[in-house]
Amino acid sequence: MDLRTPEKISSFDLKRRILHLFSVFRENKSLSVGIFILTVIIFMALFADWIAPYGYAERAGGRYDPPGGDHLFGTSLLGYDVFSRVIYGSQVALIIAFSGTILALSVGVPLGIISGYFGGKIDRLLTLIADSIYSFPSLLLAITLSIYLSVFGILKVVAAVAVAVSVVYIPTYFRVVRGQVLQIKEEGYVRAARSMGAGRFTILIRYVAPNVLASTIAIIPFNMTDAILTNAALAFLGLGITPPTADWGYDVYDAKTLVKIRAYPWLILFPGLMIFLLSFSLSLIGDALNDKFNPIISQKNGK
Repeated sequence: MDLRTPEKISSFDLKRRILHLFSVFRENKSLSVGIFILTVIIFMALFADWIAPYGYAERAGGRYDPPGGDHLFGTSLLGYDVFSRVIYGSQVALIIAFSGTILALSVGVPLGIISGYFGGKIDRLLTLIADSIYSFPSLLLAITLSIYLSVFGILKVVAAVAVAVSVVYIPTYFRVVRGQVLQIKEEGYVRAARSMGAGRFTILIRYVAPNVLASTIAIIPFNMTDAILTNAALAFLGLGITPPTADWGYDVYDAKTLVKIRAYPWLILFPGLMIFLLSFSLSLIGDALNDKFNPIISQKNGK
């Protein structure tokens, strides 16, 4: 008979999960590459004022100056330094990615815990709502929100993409967490805590929630990638962030005509490359974490 208290068992499991996560970082090369690229982009966003040689809306040169000399990535129609706009554009991309993910996590995880633990009518109702939301296209929702939130200026796209992606990803977090809670609530340490008189709120906060967080880790990078690509799609449709604010999606949209692409390829090359690198890094991280934390894939790989 295991005489350890539920607190010790729960804290042991949480510590083991954290140590396992660090071991994943050391062993997986794809994960390391993804984290490195993401770290560089985050560094760019945090220290953009010191890295960028010009302001994102500063007329730094002539029209369509080619890369080289004082302008590493060339200049745009209005003489904006493309390199500086690439640096500042990382701020908008990361703000949208993180805000959309945080919104989805803050709603989907608690609802999944409540649904899985209490069951009954609450579980059936929340599951029905989640299934209904899951079928709604995120881009269509983002387009609708960006139009109705246009009175808020730059915040229209940030809010539209963040809310649209978070709403679509709420059912994903909900399903994963609910499935984990259905298993965890039958574990020995949870039953022991219940028999010792622990209330439902205490059990949820101290014993259930810490053990379901690991299952959501693999979803977060894909959630962020979807937010970035949705923002780029809105910009390409002309519903994105308006100039002179630096945004990779808008800079790609501004240079989308075939004449400009052929004559001034740097206008679309560098912001497009940054969208790819950020999405690629998050995909590498998501795939690596999914391989480790998805039990079906882990069994197939013998891990």
